[in-house]
Amino acid sequence: MTIRPGAMLVTLLLVVASFAAAQAQDGFPVRPIRVVNPYSVGSVADVFGRIVTQHMAGQWNASIIMESKSGANGSIAAEDVARAEPDGYTWLLVTAYFTTSPSLNLVMRWDPVRDFTPVGMICQAPNVFIVPASLPVKNVAEFIALAKAKPGSLNYGHPGKGSTGHLGFELFKRLAGIDVNPIGYRGYPQMMADIASGLLNSSFFSTNQALALMQTGSIRILASISDGRSKYFPDVPTMAEQGFADAQVTPWFGIVVPSKTPQAIVDKISRALEAAVASSEVREKLDLAGCTAKSAPLGEFAAIIKSDIALWAKVVKDAGIPAD
Repeated sequence: MTIRPGAMLVTLLLVVASFAAAQAQDGFPVRPIRVVNPYSVGSVADVFGRIVTQHMAGQWNASIIMESKSGANGSIAAEDVARAEPDGYTWLLVTAYFTTSPSLNLVMRWDPVRDFTPVGMICQAPNVFIVPASLPVKNVAEFIALAKAKPGSLNYGHPGKGSTGHLGFELFKRLAGIDVNPIGYRGYPQMMADIASGLLNSSFFSTNQALALMQTGSIRILASISDGRSKYFPDVPTMAEQGFADAQVTPWFGIVVPSKTPQAIVDKISRALEAAVASSEVREKLDLAGCTAKSAPLGEFAAIIKSDIALWAKVVKDAGIPAD
């Protein structure tokens, strides 16, 4: 059999390219990595992301840079990363917006499943169900009874459309069969003042924010919304203990990369993330920042993302929340 010189050259080039790609993956990373944060510098997402990526950078003796691209409820950041070169050098920090956006946006130029490969979870931020101390209820059952006695008269605050504070409360409303009016804010600072004063009747707050308000005596905690009781409020029963296990929705934070990123690189990033999350130093820092380190690598994280997309799609539909 005669092999043409042109065919030999093509074969040689393919072998060289394959070898070069393998070397690039084995040596990853060889230049700075960019992690796109969909929120502002100093936000909780930014803090959690910096804690874990600093440890990952130390493992590799590499540079990992956090870049804030806020706006459009995470879509600006997501679209930027979806279009990035799938070489492992651009990551996206993800949380609730990543799974709620498909149900709340009429036009999306990115898809959480099609355009991204999940790397792993960083942590979960336990929430609690709070009311002002002036509201005459001491548990979830009493809140529901009051809401049913005065339909449409109570309200709840949330930090933005599509947040777990928003859709999580809508899920609870549907399960409890109550009518409570949503009031949207641009974040938590004004919400904290309004619930302390009694202008807001209820909300789902993060544990660390609730701790600050508890010290003033201005709020009462009705339930922990996480899987177990809070170590900070051990006497407060969970939603499950009070008959609403399906309302236990805990916000999470994680990392994804553009789809088509070589699996060898995805695996290497995932292993470094897992090592960071397992580190006692990182776990302590995350805990102090209000997030509990939580391992969920690769396929496990992908399953969580798909499950949440389906959950929030149903909540949005049942609540009649219009897409923008």
